[in-house]
Amino acid sequence: MNVSSSLSGIQTSITRHDITAHDVANVNTPGFKQRTAHQAETSPRGVRISRITHTPDSSAASSNTSLIEESKEQIQNKNTLSANTSVLKVKDRMIGELLDIFG
Repeated sequence: MNVSSSLSGIQTSITRHDITAHDVANVNTPGFKQRTAHQAETSPRGVRISRITHTPDSSAASSNTSLIEESKEQIQNKNTLSANTSVLKVKDRMIGELLDIFG
């Protein structure tokens, strides 16, 4: 279990959440372009946001933000955040038990 990979996953999930929240907040803004976060692996383990792109829009009169896509992204972010925090909790518990045994 690598703490840094869990922490980078948590930070990436938070950033992705911020991006989707911003997209949803601007769903009624004329000409607003939905943003997409792209992830990249880091060495030795972990992830980061490598770039953020705007989804092309066919009409400048309305936003191209899809609330369905944003909702799916939010669910995925929540699950990723939950999984990474679970890893940290297990690691913390394991260290605590080791300290109890050897302390």
